[in-house]
Amino acid sequence: MTDNNVHLNAAAEDYFGTLEGMKYPQALAQQYPRIAQTIFNLKDDETQLRACFASLIEDARGDRHGFPFDVLMDIQALREIMLGDVNQFVADDTTKWVS
Repeated sequence: MTDNNVHLNAAAEDYFGTLEGMKYPQALAQQYPRIAQTIFNLKDDETQLRACFASLIEDARGDRHGFPFDVLMDIQALREIMLGDVNQFVADDTTKWVS
C-alpha cells in the first residue's frame, strides 16, 4: 500500500537526510510518506513518538498485514536513532506479522 499524493515536506526530507548514524529511510519515505511525515512531526515529543513507533511495530489488533521488510527495518532504525531504543524489537508471535 502506498500513500498516494502524499510527499514529505522539505524539512522532513532534510531531517531524515541528516540523521547521524543512519542512512536515509528510502523505503519508508517512498512507500509510506504519510507515516514518515508523522514520525517527523512527532520528533520533539518523545511520549507521542514512542507511542507512534509502538503502534507501527506492535500488532495489538491481531489482524494487521504488516510492512514490507525494508520498511520495517527503516522504522526500527528510526526508532533506535530517534529514541535511543537499541535492540527493543523481538520477533515473537505478536510481532511476526511482517509481510
